[in-house]
Amino acid sequence: MDEQLLQAVNEAVSKKKFLKIQYRTELNEYLSVTSLIKKIEEKEGGLKVELATGEEIPFDHLVKVGNVASDQYNSRDFTCDC
Repeated sequence: MDEQLLQAVNEAVSKKKFLKIQYRTELNEYLSVTSLIKKIEEKEGGLKVELATGEEIPFDHLVKVGNVASDQYNSRDFTCDC
């Protein structure tokens, strides 16, 4: 379990603030939204993050919440060699 990311999600829920949320879909699309995280709860298949829009994202699909990246990625994944 990615404890830092879980802490960032729980903090976002408690502070009720809009954050940039980056995640991948079931089709491995990379999406980025700015939204409020309404809640996180255990459902069939694992933890789900519910956004204010009603969209549910599996916790293991999160890439980055605010400034906290998932353990699956390193800081180099978020740079651009332009």
